[in-house]
Amino acid sequence: MLNMAPEGKGGGMYVNLAEEYVKQGHEVTVMAPDVEHTRCYLNQERNMRVIRVNSKQTQGVPNMFKKGVALATLGYFYKKAYNKYLKNEKFDWILMPTPPITLSKFAGYVKQKSGAQFYLILRDIHPQSTWSIGLLHNKLEYIYLDRQARIGYRYADLIGCMSQGNIDFILQQYPYIEKQKLVLLYNWLADDQTPALKDVRKELNLKDKFVVLFGGTIGKGQRIENIVFLAEHYKSNNDIVFIVIGKGVEKERLIRIAKDKNLQNIRFFDFMPQQDYLNFIRSVDLGLVSINEQYAVPTCPSKAVSYMSMGIPIFAMINPGSDYGEVIENAGAGYWTVGSDKERTITLFDKIYLNPDIRKRMSVAGHDFYLQYCTPEVTYQTMTTQMYKLQ
Repeated sequence: MLNMAPEGKGGGMYVNLAEEYVKQGHEVTVMAPDVEHTRCYLNQERNMRVIRVNSKQTQGVPNMFKKGVALATLGYFYKKAYNKYLKNEKFDWILMPTPPITLSKFAGYVKQKSGAQFYLILRDIHPQSTWSIGLLHNKLEYIYLDRQARIGYRYADLIGCMSQGNIDFILQQYPYIEKQKLVLLYNWLADDQTPALKDVRKELNLKDKFVVLFGGTIGKGQRIENIVFLAEHYKSNNDIVFIVIGKGVEKERLIRIAKDKNLQNIRFFDFMPQQDYLNFIRSVDLGLVSINEQYAVPTCPSKAVSYMSMGIPIFAMINPGSDYGEVIENAGAGYWTVGSDKERTITLFDKIYLNPDIRKRMSVAGHDFYLQYCTPEVTYQTMTTQMYKLQ
């Protein structure tokens, strides 16, 4: 498994998947960055062999040139670590998520050397996604990243896509790809059932409020104006409180706008202890998803799965080209709208807010969808079936 980093106490979707493979009796080797970016070493973590790669930092880098160099050189550092520790070993499968797409050539190298087959877990479609929202401006960079993507699609034996819309988009952009390579693979997340030890909602003086949560990255892709619009519309309603938990390049701008507009119904948190966070989000009334409308690719935000796993109704403001709103609504887990459609946004938000029975049905339906499609166990079984069919 490439670039899945199961280090530390917490975990994410790739950690969950790696742990599920171990649970199912597989021997798992992970290649992932050294957190300190200072050394390359072999370690044992979570019952997995982990190669920590001394690569340049790619996360939380404000300088786009430095980040670009770091991403472009990832393959070099991974190849160096691979040849040091793994060059004589055989593997059955390589599992690599995107982003980053810049490890594609290295994945092809490992495939050739080890005899493994390659499952590309496509979680973001680069470079079209970053280009469409203005995070990528340089045409040469676009061409380079597109070439990396094409390499990955060519080497991959299977390409796991988050929705049918993602599959259709890839086929439209790259019509030469064999259609049978493209398979449906929803986002997934482990279900944390740790019992609540304290009432975080009460501690925050939110006991009788209608609490709306936006949690996760607060960046260019999330369109903070959607959150501002809702908070401003309901600023005179003392019953509704918006909670924003997370960090990102747009966090300070969101705080500044909220202050300028005197939006006292938004509260901000950078961090909560993991258990407090889980206890809190279990008790909120509604989970927000906000996506930049300029995205030219179908988007499937992973936070929707975390909401469903906790039984939280979803209100999604997404880009017009995405089919994930239909996935949410067809599952019965929530409502969706395009953020620019202000009238529909308020109509649907009010429908959820004013109807506890609707929220209860969404809670049950969303959790049922999660259990059916989005647990690590289901994801493992889905991938295993897809791999078996390839044999």
